[in-house]
Amino acid sequence: MKPLNLNQLLFHPKNFTTVSFFLEQKTSLDEFEKFFQDMLVQLQLRGKTKVESLLSKNHQNIKKILTNWPERSHGFFFSEKIQGFVTLQTQVETYCMIGESFHVRPVLEELFINPDYLVVNVSFYDIKVYKGDFFHLEIVKHFDFEEHSFDMKARLFTPQNLGLVPYKSILALKSIAHEIMELSQYQSMPVIVTGLEDMKLIFMRYFSNNFGVISHIHEDFYEKTCSEILEKCKKFRYPILDLYSAHFKEKFKKLFKSKKMISDLSSIIEAIRNEKVIQLVLPTERKLFGTINFKTGDFEIYKKDSKKNESVDILNEMAEEVMRRGGKLHFLAPHFFPQDAHVLAIIRG
Repeated sequence: MKPLNLNQLLFHPKNFTTVSFFLEQKTSLDEFEKFFQDMLVQLQLRGKTKVESLLSKNHQNIKKILTNWPERSHGFFFSEKIQGFVTLQTQVETYCMIGESFHVRPVLEELFINPDYLVVNVSFYDIKVYKGDFFHLEIVKHFDFEEHSFDMKARLFTPQNLGLVPYKSILALKSIAHEIMELSQYQSMPVIVTGLEDMKLIFMRYFSNNFGVISHIHEDFYEKTCSEILEKCKKFRYPILDLYSAHFKEKFKKLFKSKKMISDLSSIIEAIRNEKVIQLVLPTERKLFGTINFKTGDFEIYKKDSKKNESVDILNEMAEEVMRRGGKLHFLAPHFFPQDAHVLAIIRG
């Protein structure tokens, strides 16, 4: 059983019975055993002996994965043609789906709920600017106070509260803050400001960002590596997502007025069929069970997950279909959606 990538999951053959199951973080081996036996019973009841055999053969491998990465969520995928797993940083609930289609929504959410952000670390000697997401981070700018040129005529905002910070450093902080604000590529993403507290407070007098600034971090990353900083920044995933969601909500209003965004499920399915969906907007951690046929546009919603083999998560199927047809995905918390709207779509024309 090997790690799988998104393309392997999106383009798997759909004429074989598949089992998709996800296990939340810190799932104990006892909890897994009970869950595993329940899956085998369901497969036996449905007469899916081939997939049942595949699961049984990989029983020990799954336990090893859970033991090796206990802090991660996991997704496992089994069919006659493909078997494998993914490890996830996002939180998922434990559940299983049996049918003719993999359930890859948590994998999609992991990849697409991964926005860019900046880290500006203000130390006693320099300012470093990092750019990245929650998988990768790299340094893009380094401002050294000794080497930085600045206007010696610059006046201080509140000179009576300077403390022990050298005058030259304060001038450099002001000059560098303005330089960073003027860099156009940095104006479309949130900024996390970290560093030595006294230096950071002075820097924040001169720095602003229209997208959003997170500055309540009392830690200096002066001697940290990029991987160490990235690990620390993971706890700001949700505040950063909230900033992106707030901006997207403002965009919503304009799109609804222009009628380029639709919320009616049947209209969205029809738009997907005609390749008119530019971007599909999905709620996180929400499922819509039923059946869907993109060839005819027919669909049916079940009140809950059906034991019938044809039951799928309709939102999952829509996300996969949009990606296959070249569209993009966006994920938002459910409270951003209009009442009774399962999904939203931005369309052409």
